[in-house]
Amino acid sequence: MTFTNNQVTVRLKRLAGAALLVLCAANSEAAGYAGTQFEIEMVVFARESGMNLSRETWPAAPRLNYAERWVDFNTPSRSNSEVPALQPAPNHLDNKVAALRRDPGYQVLFHKTWRQVLQTERNAPAVLISGGLMDGNHHQLEGSVTLSVSRYLHLSTDLWFSEWLPPTAALPVALSQGVEQGAEQPRGIPVPTRPRAALAAAAGDTASDEPLDLDSSGIRTEPAMYHSGSSFSDRPVSEPEPEAMEKLAARVAVLQEERRLRSGELHYIDHPKLGVLVEIRTVTPLEEPEPLDEPMELTP
Repeated sequence: MTFTNNQVTVRLKRLAGAALLVLCAANSEAAGYAGTQFEIEMVVFARESGMNLSRETWPAAPRLNYAERWVDFNTPSRSNSEVPALQPAPNHLDNKVAALRRDPGYQVLFHKTWRQVLQTERNAPAVLISGGLMDGNHHQLEGSVTLSVSRYLHLSTDLWFSEWLPPTAALPVALSQGVEQGAEQPRGIPVPTRPRAALAAAAGDTASDEPLDLDSSGIRTEPAMYHSGSSFSDRPVSEPEPEAMEKLAARVAVLQEERRLRSGELHYIDHPKLGVLVEIRTVTPLEEPEPLDEPMELTP
C-alpha cells in the first residue's frame, strides 16, 4: 500500500498529537505528586554467586559516601518526637520475599515499607538503608536511597555490599609482619561508618532554612526533623562524640542507579550481586465525615 505525501503528513500529525496528549497527561499527573504522601516498599537481596557468574568485576576503588542530608527509620517527626518521620506501613510483597528466602542462592538483606511525603530532588533526603549480617558496627548492606519527584517519580540508589577483610589483613603490611610501622598503606577498601540516628535535637540547634516535610500524618503542618552533617545529635551536649571508625573491606559491590518510576507498579533493579524490588503506592487521605445539617436530638 502506497501513501501520498498528504496522507503521510496527516498520519504524522495524528501520531504527534497523540504523543503530546500522553505527555501532557503524564506531566499533569507528576505535577500533583509534589507534597503527596506515598507508601514505599523496598526489598534488597544479594546473589550468593552473582559476581562469579557475570563478566562484571568488583570495583577496585569505589567511592563510598553518605549524603549530607538524610533521614533514617529512627528520625522523629518534628510535630511529634514520639512518631517516626518515616512511618512504618504494612508489607505487600511478603510472598516474593518468602520465595527469595526459599532459594539458597539468594539472601534477603532488607525489607521495609514506610510512608513518606515526596519532595523535589533539591529537597529530598537520602533514606539510610542497612541490612544483612553485622560485623562490628557495620552491616553487609549499607548506603542510601533517595526518592524524589520532578516530572516523574524518581529513585536514586547508592548502595554497597561489603565482604570484610580479616582483622589481621586490615593492618598495614609492616605491622602485620611484626615490623615497625613503615610507609605502607592499609590493604582493603575503606567503608564509611553510617551516620547515627538523632533521637532529640541538641541544645541550641535549629532547623535548616529548608526543612524536609516528612510528617507521617499526610497533612503538611510542621516539618520533620532531618539531619545535615552533625546538626543533630542523640547524645547529651556534655558527652563527647565517639570517633567514627572506618572498616576495611576486601571487596565491595556498588549499586548506583537512577530509575524513573510509576506509582502502583512493581519495579526491579538488577545487578550481578544485588537486586532491588520497589513499589510506590499513593496514600489516599481519609475523608472527613460531613457535618449534619441539623443537630441530632437526644430523647431522655
